[in-house]
Amino acid sequence: MGWMTRLRVLGAELAFPVGLFFFSRLALFLLARVSLVFDDQLHRAPFKQVGLAGLDAFCRWDCGWYTEIAQQGYVRPQATNFFPLLPLMGRLLHEATGLSIPVALVLIANLGGLLGLIVLYRLFRSLEDEETARVSLLLFTAYPFAFFHSAGYPESWLVCLTALSVLLSLRGRHWLAALALGLGGLARHLSLVAGLALLFQQLRSRGGGLRAWFHRDILALALPLVMTSLYFVYLWRQFGDPQLWWKVRNSEWAGAWSGLGNWLRGNWAPEVNLYVAMSFIPGVGALLLARHRRWWPLAAFGIPLMLVLWTVGLVGLGRYSAAVWPAFLPLGAWLGRHPALRGPVVLGFALFQGMLVFLFVHSYPIN
Repeated sequence: MGWMTRLRVLGAELAFPVGLFFFSRLALFLLARVSLVFDDQLHRAPFKQVGLAGLDAFCRWDCGWYTEIAQQGYVRPQATNFFPLLPLMGRLLHEATGLSIPVALVLIANLGGLLGLIVLYRLFRSLEDEETARVSLLLFTAYPFAFFHSAGYPESWLVCLTALSVLLSLRGRHWLAALALGLGGLARHLSLVAGLALLFQQLRSRGGGLRAWFHRDILALALPLVMTSLYFVYLWRQFGDPQLWWKVRNSEWAGAWSGLGNWLRGNWAPEVNLYVAMSFIPGVGALLLARHRRWWPLAAFGIPLMLVLWTVGLVGLGRYSAAVWPAFLPLGAWLGRHPALRGPVVLGFALFQGMLVFLFVHSYPIN
């Protein structure tokens, strides 16, 4: 196959995920810009958008913590709850281009979003036909809380790097898969749950049994833990306590680690109730992964991740559930078999997402 033919094949393969990325981001950024031009009042300080809305409109709430870390490093102990990959890349882009830190963070997050869609499309196509892969990717992008993959948050890199690790594992590239997952752990520690998918695929590829546990590639599964532990070594050198992020989590951020049990017993804000209701969409999708053997490597990640989020991720359950990408493959497969519902479901999701974007860029408590 000549290089021109390879380029054409590659272009045809990239056309759908790249086109979907640019169309969806253009729609989101235009919505944010127009909405803030007509109404520049914000829900919290500074209470007014300065100038026309730009990319910085997608740097709200927790993006402020990542901005602080990118500007100053880890100065306050409270900031240690936010892992270093996103602020590090944002700082590097800022220094290379002169862009403001908030804009740099948003651009880095969107780079992760673009690469994530490309990887997911390849992964879904390796497990299902092209039509199912397209519908699944479309549903994943339209999911109401998927706009967080365009904001200055690390969820887009969690998706990209965990999907890449699973794809590499399915191809037998176990050490590269572990390396990708290690980077994911530095973006958000929840990425490490994908290690269960890597373990499952390694054991399945060798037929299971006791001998499969003693293959040399099993050692690769320690690499993500070692790479993520580098952050804890940094905390030890910076603050004298490698467990500081966990201790801060139990004090400063205790409410952010609540689960469905707390939700059932408490009186929560309306947005949290919305997070819970919407989370059952990827929750059902995750459970459906158990239906087919070819989906089991994804189930080994998607089901435990969803259970973890329901246990300790209540306040961020909206954006967290949008990162449970394995769940959208069975949902896409189901929607692909019901073409009459495809348009209404995707359009309904997209309109709902637009409403949430309006609330987010106006600093309402959607975070």
